[in-house]
Amino acid sequence: MKNIIYILSCLFLFLSVIGKSESNMMYDKANQLYHNKDYDSASRLYEQMIHDGYCYADLFYNAGNAYYRLNKIGLAIWSYEKALKIQDNKNYTDNLLLAKKRIKEPIDEVNDIFFIRWWKNLYQLLSPNTWAVLALVLFLISFSLLFLKKLKSSFTVSGWMTSILFLISGFSLLMSLIGSYNETYHYQAIVIEPKTLFTFASKKEPLFISEGIKVDLVDISPKMNRANGEANYVIVQLPDGQTGRIDRKSIKKID
Repeated sequence: MKNIIYILSCLFLFLSVIGKSESNMMYDKANQLYHNKDYDSASRLYEQMIHDGYCYADLFYNAGNAYYRLNKIGLAIWSYEKALKIQDNKNYTDNLLLAKKRIKEPIDEVNDIFFIRWWKNLYQLLSPNTWAVLALVLFLISFSLLFLKKLKSSFTVSGWMTSILFLISGFSLLMSLIGSYNETYHYQAIVIEPKTLFTFASKKEPLFISEGIKVDLVDISPKMNRANGEANYVIVQLPDGQTGRIDRKSIKKID
């Protein structure tokens, strides 16, 4: 049994090394193609790696640069957004802002009411995992103080201190849950087609929106309006707050 486990472990390690070596070769080849100004071939290799499940910031960043050179602004913005979700980097941010300047008809974003903006800034101050760790640490400290107080009568601790620690622990847990829910169920996407038809939920005349626009996905159910033959559409919200229907193939979701 031990021999079988050892052989399987060695085989897994061998396959992992081979897989990593192949990905490095493909990545290096794509970078060389980009360096040689063969942006189309480079973008296809980057795209293939992304499709195969490779997920690291520089891969998306380099793909974004290739798309930008090909004037595929929607895909470039999507790639930079993906890179920034993995790692906060000034180069990624600068290139994203540069790409956004090339959106032909940008849509101004409507600012949230001040208290909603304040609330979002609060729970986005830390990542959901960091909020969860903070909640656990504070809870353990509070519990330890109460345990020591009960164990040793000579140990004194203020009741208000433990209460405050418990309250902050509960608040941190709440922030973690809100952040996790937002990351799990609040989907955004980038319009990747040059001219995409947007049909308003109201009776307004439809319009064409430019590639590179970021939209919020309101309804991504594939069964939506299937009876009417419209299963290829999703409901999105534009940056200015207007809601409507858009072709599913014209957007690329940011996970």
